[in-house]
Amino acid sequence: MVMTIGEQEVIGNHIAGREVPAACGRTRMKVAPATGQDLALLVESDEQDVQAAVEAARAAQKEWAACSVLERKKGLLAWANNLRDIANDISILDAHDSGSPIGHGKKGLLVGIRHLEHFAGLGYEITGETLPVTSGNLHLTVREPYGVVGILTPFNHPSFFPIKLSAPALAAGNAVILKPSEQTPLSATMIAHAAHGALPDGLVNVVHGGPAVGQAIVTHPGIQRLHLTGGVPTGLAIQEAAARSGYVKEISLELGGKNPLIIFPDVDVKLAASTAVRGMNFDHQGQSCGSTSRLFVHSSIAKEVTRLVVEQVSLITMGAPELEQTQMGSMVSRRHQERVLSLISSAVDEGAEVLVGGSAPEGALSCGAYVQPTVLGSVTADMDVAKTEIFGPVLSVIEWEDEETMIEAVNSTEFGLTGAVYTNDITKALRTASRIESGFVWVNGIERRWLGMPFGGYKNSGTSHEHARETMISYTRKKSISVILDPTTAI
Repeated sequence: MVMTIGEQEVIGNHIAGREVPAACGRTRMKVAPATGQDLALLVESDEQDVQAAVEAARAAQKEWAACSVLERKKGLLAWANNLRDIANDISILDAHDSGSPIGHGKKGLLVGIRHLEHFAGLGYEITGETLPVTSGNLHLTVREPYGVVGILTPFNHPSFFPIKLSAPALAAGNAVILKPSEQTPLSATMIAHAAHGALPDGLVNVVHGGPAVGQAIVTHPGIQRLHLTGGVPTGLAIQEAAARSGYVKEISLELGGKNPLIIFPDVDVKLAASTAVRGMNFDHQGQSCGSTSRLFVHSSIAKEVTRLVVEQVSLITMGAPELEQTQMGSMVSRRHQERVLSLISSAVDEGAEVLVGGSAPEGALSCGAYVQPTVLGSVTADMDVAKTEIFGPVLSVIEWEDEETMIEAVNSTEFGLTGAVYTNDITKALRTASRIESGFVWVNGIERRWLGMPFGGYKNSGTSHEHARETMISYTRKKSISVILDPTTAI
């Protein structure tokens, strides 16, 4: 959806059910990372727009909270149907906006819609308790929505995250204000517009802008519940800003990862190699918090596994993100491309060996923010490349022999999002899984996140969980009610 200011089409905020310009009138140009060309004009908001969104959200939330669970379910499913109708349009926009292949983006969008459909039916699970505190009286708890929820989304899945993260908050009876990443903001307004006619106007709002808008959302007294999916520095900044605001906030964070895939020597090496490539998310340029970017492979099979990994990675087709045959697109920006290439260069200086990739492509793709899919060998656990979240298409192969030393290396980073173990020995698998300091561990699998299965990290990888009933419950507050039926027992 677009507005027209003068003769120029501009993508605006979405507040109170309609697309509006920023109160200050500012705009900026969004560039396509795969080509470097101008893509779209976008509004640049400030705290005035956040205030307008909060007012709209408050009004809509009162109407929404008064609806029955069945009515809310019908509304959320209607929004999901509207989104399916425009899925192709959203996917095309995301491909140009993010540089990621259109096929991968559409898959993520459809998964987000499935999250919406899943949580639409979970409203009946928002239950309270009766407590036998005294005899002759009634003591119970109920759960109530926070009201207005602020959600800050990352750049790597521009349509998946706004839908997925809104779903449990809305199912719990809240309104939401979304601030999409300023790096991939374009589809958020279209997603919010699709709620028109399905949900009360103002229930889903979008405010575009940079850190100042995020700061205004985090510190606003009318927003007590916040969620961020993003990087550790941003998560820490949000916690600090919320604390300094003078208002107590409930904050959930889903942050970064430097995830290990541990391969024991008793496995099928071909299957292990394919798993390592798939787990790295090369189809999204490695720009995923769950990417298994550290491959811990036993030295007895390391040579063969590495050979197969390099062989498969060398066959990945890079190309324009809007083409169906493209298997890997560009980084989200030139700045991020430069960061990834710099980290590869630093790894080589530390002693790592580039086995495939390692640079920007030449030729037709050189005009975009591309980085070749890369595998690094001769990596040791103490190198910076084995500790820093690169968030790019860089897989580090780390050989091991002693299990105790390997486990120590696996747990040596600040992160604890996911881990994976490959072995045919179930005892060894469960023992290793219990020792990995991560919130989610796969055994003989990789990068599948099932609805209903809590997903969240340890350490600096975040707080709280997603994808499960408890996610929706986290968007409610518990209230205790005591009904004194027998005044003589009230003491």
